[in-house]
Amino acid sequence: MVELAITLGLIFSLISYEIFGLAAGGIVVPGYLALQLHQPDRLAGIFLVSFATYLIIKLLSNYTFLYGRRQMVMSILIGVLLANFSRKFMIFDLSSVTLQLQAVGWVIPGLIAHWFGKQGIFKTVSVLFITAVLVRLLVIILYNGELLPK
Repeated sequence: MVELAITLGLIFSLISYEIFGLAAGGIVVPGYLALQLHQPDRLAGIFLVSFATYLIIKLLSNYTFLYGRRQMVMSILIGVLLANFSRKFMIFDLSSVTLQLQAVGWVIPGLIAHWFGKQGIFKTVSVLFITAVLVRLLVIILYNGELLPK
């Protein structure tokens, strides 16, 4: 199921870029996000880490030459560091539920942050959610309504 979701994410990401000129936050991101759509706290964690990475990159670009490949690599590196931080320190045990604001994946937040800088936050989030929902829908259809793994 995971392989199918990633493959469909690649296809939908390519289609959205070719038709609309908008990247879905990196080519593998829609597939990974589709696997997390049933966990809103993790989605929030992904976007919090991505936004924090974006802000750090904007701040660093005031003092260094960050563009192109350098910006991409720095986004991924900072995203990895913040994602690891979120896995360790952004899990909150409330009285009735555990809130896990942890980012999923190693490079996903950095890729999303990179595209935040290139095409804007609203456009990136919009096309990312559209492609992730389409991936999830197709996976559910192809697996005869079976739920995605938790």
